[in-house]
Amino acid sequence: MIKLYTETCGNPSKPDLVLLHGWGMSSSVWQTVVPLLEPHFRLTLIDLPGLGKSPALEPEFTFDAAVDALLDAAPERAHWLGWSLGGQLAVAAAAKAPARISALITVASNPCFVARNDWLPAMATDTYTGFKDALNDNPTKTLTRFIMLQTQGADAGRETLKLLKQRVKDDAPAALASALTLLETDARASLIDVKQPVLMQFGDKDLLVPVAAAEACAHINDGVKTTVYDGAGHLPFISHSKMWSDEVICFLASVSA
Repeated sequence: MIKLYTETCGNPSKPDLVLLHGWGMSSSVWQTVVPLLEPHFRLTLIDLPGLGKSPALEPEFTFDAAVDALLDAAPERAHWLGWSLGGQLAVAAAAKAPARISALITVASNPCFVARNDWLPAMATDTYTGFKDALNDNPTKTLTRFIMLQTQGADAGRETLKLLKQRVKDDAPAALASALTLLETDARASLIDVKQPVLMQFGDKDLLVPVAAAEACAHINDGVKTTVYDGAGHLPFISHSKMWSDEVICFLASVSA
């Protein structure tokens, strides 16, 4: 199995918290909130397969293989927090290895990112297909468009976009394309199976994960707690960093007590 790139920081005497970023990014996306979380947790930041400083999965770049690689890189037992694609992977990991993950937080994440007949609060299939084709034609331009969509229409969108652009890493086009296919996974069955405490956070101005997904997720697992950040797009942990980190700290303290 490949070895994913990890960074560890924070307070070693505090609970372990794993942070997983989303597609097209790296663990550097957490720079705004790491100082807010460090006093309360020992943080393990993991670059997803094929992104950041982590190698691509071989021989097959699959969702299940990505979950296994993340479990291999993570502490033996920890809280997990995943943004966007990282949230999907965290949900699957929590269902697969419940003894390893004590609580779960997802941020702007949809268990079924691409819409299906029985799951409408998601990205339209033709929109996703068009995005995938554009990535093959012009990776740099497509990644830039994706970054803009994450902040468009949100409060403090311009400032958030500026921060995000500083944290984009130039990943290999093939790795970007392979990692993008992970978003095609339907992880709803995993979310249904999760018995640990779960907090799912959404932005009401998110153009990638419709806010209606919050109610839909709570419907399929009544143990899920949801929060909607007013004025937030796809990056509430940047646009609403203090409010967001306070909620993360309080939620994990409540389930650890």
